[in-house]
Amino acid sequence: MTRAGDSSLVYSTDGGRTCPVCRQALGACQCAAAARQAVQGDGRVRVSREKAGRGGKTVTVVRGLPLAADALSALGKRLRSACGTGGTQRDGLLELQGDHAERVTAWLQAEGFDAKRSGG
Repeated sequence: MTRAGDSSLVYSTDGGRTCPVCRQALGACQCAAAARQAVQGDGRVRVSREKAGRGGKTVTVVRGLPLAADALSALGKRLRSACGTGGTQRDGLLELQGDHAERVTAWLQAEGFDAKRSGG
């Protein structure tokens, strides 16, 4: 016996797997695309120099940029070309090869971000 307003499906063999968030079929789910486009930073842009766990290589890490993933990768490309170095975007961070912390901080401040040095 079902009620007219009860729409919670208990079990069905129709449609396959569903997303646990939106309860749509995995093929029609938009949750993953929305998560990729979500802003990942907290607005406090921190620039630090790290060496640990990288085989002795120094990298400059930029954290907290309040940008979506596609805008973050575009900014990273411009920043890498301004510093003349390689790097990557990973988990909402920008990593630049080498010690460019002062140059990156000045460049981000010129672009309008409230960037600060952190760490050593």
